[in-house]
Amino acid sequence: MKYRKACGENINENSWVMRNLWDVTLLKGKGIVTSPKKLRSTGIKRLIENALWTQRIRMKLEFGKRRHEFQADHGFRKWFKTRCEIAGMKSINIEMLMGHSIGISSSYHRPTEDELLDDYLKAVSFLTISDELRLQEQVNELSKKTHNNDYLVRAKMREKDEQISILTKKQDNFEKLIQSLIDSGQLRRTT
Repeated sequence: MKYRKACGENINENSWVMRNLWDVTLLKGKGIVTSPKKLRSTGIKRLIENALWTQRIRMKLEFGKRRHEFQADHGFRKWFKTRCEIAGMKSINIEMLMGHSIGISSSYHRPTEDELLDDYLKAVSFLTISDELRLQEQVNELSKKTHNNDYLVRAKMREKDEQISILTKKQDNFEKLIQSLIDSGQLRRTT
């Protein structure tokens, strides 16, 4: 998005995540940066297929085989569904997010956008390819643990300070008792 904005596209909340290619040298005509067009599903499929061939993930089929091991673009849908299920999302919500028909249930199950979002947010860390989100969650968890540990350490320190104070008072009283016994002659000082 930053690149597109730097090239002159007006980026806002209605901007397409994936758009057509453009030629920055053209002022008018097809593929102008200031006139974005939504990239159709066939365009996305072609981009993915080209990437698979370029990276040599997809190779020419062996003689007699009619299909590759996985479909170029449908694999993402399978991966999405699997990861959402692992995250504990409701199956019916997964189907709705994938645009599948939920049959008669559509008459009865009508979650709000917030309910769908809350369920989807359970799966975000499972759907994220970058380690950044997982690392941030680990940092937050460790920060909470550190804060809790600091709290426990401070509480233990206060407890120990109170014990030391009590022991110091007892020691002072014990020393006063000994001194009074020495002063009364009931106890002799030994050196």
